[in-house]
Amino acid sequence: WYQRRVRGGKEQVVHISGPDFMLEKLCGYDFQITSGSFFQVNTPGADVLYRTIRETAELDDKTVLLDVCCGTGTIGIILSEHVKRVHGIEIVESAVEDAKKNAERNNIKNVTFHAGNAKSVVPRVANNIPKSAETRIVAIVDPPRSGLHADVIACLRKNEMIAEIVYVSCDIKQISDNIVSLCCPTSNRYLGNPFRFVSCVAVDLFPHTKRYEVIFHFKR
Repeated sequence: WYQRRVRGGKEQVVHISGPDFMLEKLCGYDFQITSGSFFQVNTPGADVLYRTIRETAELDDKTVLLDVCCGTGTIGIILSEHVKRVHGIEIVESAVEDAKKNAERNNIKNVTFHAGNAKSVVPRVANNIPKSAETRIVAIVDPPRSGLHADVIACLRKNEMIAEIVYVSCDIKQISDNIVSLCCPTSNRYLGNPFRFVSCVAVDLFPHTKRYEVIFHFKR
């Protein structure tokens, strides 16, 4: 059990009693979730969402997956069996700790999670992936409603090893600038060849509301 309290003028979530996490099963995997971590509230809908992401992304045993804004590691862990390596990136440290425990809980060995702001961590991680003719990087991004920082988009554009992006959004109006920046011609701001739009599919994760998730597929 948790309770919201105000201390020193700041609202905090305080653990009162019982386990300090809950367990949820998704796509056959077990996930530990603590109070500060993001997790989709509609689990059956999330199952459809993540399976659709798997069907959209072109993955194989030579693929290195960048799971940007990975939360508790759901996407990376679910897709780990289909790729060579997964790097999850998340700004909320408690979510990263959950993600590490979730990988251990599910006996996943090819996943590494990095705590930090995406605009600083993504370039470091992407640039440290060994370059080879066989290796291809697929980035799956599931950012907050406001979308990705322009510096993250610039990094994704600049690294030519990133051949494919699967972009998950709950508000397509908010990410219109991201889509334009991914696909616009090469410039001083956005180096590297532009991505091209391939497809999109909507998943009704919030029935009886105006909200839904959209999966955009980009390649180059």
